[in-house]
Amino acid sequence: LVMGVIVFIHELGHLIVAKRNKIVVEEFGLGYPPRLIKLFERDGTIYSINAIPFGGFARMRGEDDPTEPGSFAAASRRARFATLVAGPVMNFILAAILLAVYSMMLGMPDASRPGVIVKYVSPGSPAAQAGLTVDDRIVAAGGVEIATMQDLQEYTTGHQGQPVVYSVIRPGAGEPVNITMTPRANPPANEGALGIQITIATRPTRIWEAAWAGVRGVGEIIYLTFSIPANLIREGRPLGDAGFMGPVGIAATTGGVVRSAVQVSSLAPIISFTALLSAALGITNLLPIPALDGGRILFIIVEAIRRKRIEPAQEGLIHLIGFGLLLLLVGLLTVREIGALLNGTFPTVGVP
Repeated sequence: LVMGVIVFIHELGHLIVAKRNKIVVEEFGLGYPPRLIKLFERDGTIYSINAIPFGGFARMRGEDDPTEPGSFAAASRRARFATLVAGPVMNFILAAILLAVYSMMLGMPDASRPGVIVKYVSPGSPAAQAGLTVDDRIVAAGGVEIATMQDLQEYTTGHQGQPVVYSVIRPGAGEPVNITMTPRANPPANEGALGIQITIATRPTRIWEAAWAGVRGVGEIIYLTFSIPANLIREGRPLGDAGFMGPVGIAATTGGVVRSAVQVSSLAPIISFTALLSAALGITNLLPIPALDGGRILFIIVEAIRRKRIEPAQEGLIHLIGFGLLLLLVGLLTVREIGALLNGTFPTVGVP
């Protein structure tokens, strides 16, 4: 369902821009053929529901045949470029919207209430023994101001086994009280040195803040997508360490995220992960690989530089070969991922 929405939005971008440029879209389908239901037909386009419930497609007339009137191949360079770019752009827009919603669900840090807030106290832990309770706000440790969760974690880790005076503001109180706790060096499984779960004080996210968070988040995803492989190459490590995933890996990872979301009773992890996948699909399709949108865009750029079109039959053959190689790559990833799932070595997923 998650990938279905992402691919559907991608193909919807192609449909809208193709029609605005007078390119005939013969069929726009939800899911992949064989066709189950023909919903309706409008302006020469059949809208359908298909048997394989994974994404969708926009089948344009004559993608490699410029002799057909109204075909994709017969359109101007600008029209073809815009139509191809529209799919990935829709994925980026969807990702930005989802990340904006995610930001609104989580809220923004509240500068008027610095420090970290206690969400849970483990029974028998140093925090429980010292009388720390839920909703207490830790504002200092050993006289050092605590502004973020990382501040508290770093200070506590650096003083394991040592009594530390923590300044705490109780709910409804204005002045801090001092509580002495000794962080454990070897805490029980799934517990930290103090035995607490923490968060930060938040306030409602304003609309413009959410919008900027969405745009900034997409930019960060794009940056990481290219910086991680670049760092691996610079360090002499295999590109496989970048975590490339095929359909099985995406499905398994999505399942892990959904289970995590159920555990915390929140849609936020699913929204965040869907945004990540949508941006990743947009980036992947813009790569200059034959058969992908980016490969076709590359041919248009070469055509513009040469001021002469590459023979459509030759271009079609290159895209066909590229498609075959992509299928081979997906097949290899699928075999590897199925093996990892059967062996129990597929990485587990936590809440984003």
